[in-house]
Amino acid sequence: MALTHREIVLELFKSLDTRDYPHVQRFLTPEFRHIILPKSMGGFGMPSRNWEQLQVLLKGLDKVTQVYALSVYYSNGKLQNGSPYTNEYIGIFKFKDNQLDSFEEMMDSKYMSRLFLERRREA
Repeated sequence: MALTHREIVLELFKSLDTRDYPHVQRFLTPEFRHIILPKSMGGFGMPSRNWEQLQVLLKGLDKVTQVYALSVYYSNGKLQNGSPYTNEYIGIFKFKDNQLDSFEEMMDSKYMSRLFLERRREA
């Protein structure tokens, strides 16, 4: 029976945590790309990596923490002062006893810092 997407993500993080890279590779397409977000941060000099390049980056990490559910989402609109607002987010949902225990949200902090600085200048 085929694994669900959730099961694949759990297996992927388990394999990353134990450094079982051959097991990781079975879940990847030949065109696999690891893309670091937010884009404004520059991706440590390489915003997009293939599997071989990602392994080099991973070898410098001590541990990869298992995550249960992720969501990428975007917002577009206008602020109260009429300025445009466009941002990208990543939501991390952690569960305990089949209930949502926490929701962490990451956003483009470079964009937000610039936006708040502009708003302060206007005030």
